[in-house]
Amino acid sequence: MKKATLKKGDAVLIPDLDITAGFFERFRGLMFTRSIPDSYGLLIRPCNQIHMMNMRFPLDVIYLSEDGTVLHIDENIRPWAIGKTVKKAVGVVEINAGACARLGIETGDRLTIEKSIM
Repeated sequence: MKKATLKKGDAVLIPDLDITAGFFERFRGLMFTRSIPDSYGLLIRPCNQIHMMNMRFPLDVIYLSEDGTVLHIDENIRPWAIGKTVKKAVGVVEINAGACARLGIETGDRLTIEKSIM
């Protein structure tokens, strides 16, 4: 996986963002993971719908357009649920449940992904 940060303007929201690379990483996502720190997120791209099969904890899922606009947020989506299909989404960011409210992420915000050079 590639490393990046998720930003809103100049503010770093998620300093440890993994970007999936390939079908298997996209399919696996966070399945079987016990927990993630609040500083961590996973960008799955391409993706416009998620499933929570084999998940052990709830997530906030941010659906992004090509330019990083937040099209939809599934807040506190529980294990074994299926997320909404967001047709214009090109990717999703999965973070801990409650993080969108804590970080002030809302539909219509423009987020940027800054890839790490390391």
